[in-house]
Amino acid sequence: MSANEHVTAALDNHHPRGFWFIFWGELAERASFYGMKTLLLLYMIQKLGYSDANSASVVSLFTAFCYILPIAGGYIADHFLGKFKTIIYFAIPYIMGHIILGTFTTEVGLYTALLLLAGGSGSIKPNISTLMGLMYQKAGKTHLMTQAFSWFYMAINIGAAITTFSLPFIRDHYGYGPAFMAPTILMAVSLAIFYLGKKHYPVENVRETKREVRTPEQRRQDRKTLIRLSGLFLLIVFFWSIFDQSYSTWTLFARDYMILDVTVFNWTWRIPPDAVQSLNPVLIVVMTPLFAWLWSRTDKDETRKLSSPRKMLIGFVLVVLCMGLMSVAGYFGVNAKVSILWELGAYILITMAELCISVVGLQLAFEEAPDRMKSMITGIWLFTVFMGDTLAAWFSRIYTEMSPGNYFALMTLMIAIVTMLFYFVGRRFEHRMKRA
Repeated sequence: MSANEHVTAALDNHHPRGFWFIFWGELAERASFYGMKTLLLLYMIQKLGYSDANSASVVSLFTAFCYILPIAGGYIADHFLGKFKTIIYFAIPYIMGHIILGTFTTEVGLYTALLLLAGGSGSIKPNISTLMGLMYQKAGKTHLMTQAFSWFYMAINIGAAITTFSLPFIRDHYGYGPAFMAPTILMAVSLAIFYLGKKHYPVENVRETKREVRTPEQRRQDRKTLIRLSGLFLLIVFFWSIFDQSYSTWTLFARDYMILDVTVFNWTWRIPPDAVQSLNPVLIVVMTPLFAWLWSRTDKDETRKLSSPRKMLIGFVLVVLCMGLMSVAGYFGVNAKVSILWELGAYILITMAELCISVVGLQLAFEEAPDRMKSMITGIWLFTVFMGDTLAAWFSRIYTEMSPGNYFALMTLMIAIVTMLFYFVGRRFEHRMKRA
């Protein structure tokens, strides 16, 4: 593209046509994935006879593997197939996983399905957003990338909100078979939408991709960067270990200790315990514009400007408050079932924390890493989710062995210690930013 073409593209505020195929395809794929995962916990308990502890552990470990397999998916795309072909090829076993899960009510069927689903989701996850970014770069529209990624993030959460709320109701009225059929159809629709946009995506030539040879000095700087970021990544693991318990311990708590009958205008309806999970994506959609506005306001005023470490520290404090609230609800719930408003308050706090820690933390890691390491940092970031969910699988077993109040109090104490440690880690990053 010539210099004049770049200038013309920069003045053009229209997104590339390929973006809308990616947007709607991602919305359908994430609706498919999160809808399936919402049903998974109670499906294993009610249909396969799993204990609460074993079911919660399987859900956490499945989520963990969905976040470590992107490393393999990214490698396959970079070295063999390219991003488009990797997404298309791995969408097929993804769909097969949905079909098997909804058809065969056996342990063999369960684990075969989860293996295919984790492989499909994990291989697609690192490539769809990268392909989108590459499309904007090739079109000379990098000035629209921030907006594009914000909408992309909204597509994920709109899709998740729709199915995490609706599928438990479909399950309660028609059974697990029809409920699992919906994610299958959505994934097929996602594949079709994405494929139809092929001509709008950038052309990839994997063979022409050259591996950068690093100098000894670059290797030394890379090691220093990883060591510097290691404290940040380690503490992020504990955030994910609590955040992703909404699929396990929070759902079990809602089932056993919460009043799920809601009366509106003399009409009473029962909320399935796993449908409560839909609060997070709904709140993400509502709160993301508010937080974007808040950060833009504080960033403009030097006296009120918050550094990335301080934003993240606010997030960790919110997690402490969240788990403290769940602990109080747990103590009350042992004596008499508590209102669903307790968990609503917890979801509001944990969602605010997510917007402070997850989004800002990845930005901070990217700011600290040299260009040649940014892809690696993305992989390591996803690995922290894997480690957090692996830890959550262990925590969920502890939940079944003690009262909910004591368990959530234990989580509160753990994240309070992590928050204090992050205060010192964050100060180290702030001092370095000031020197720079």
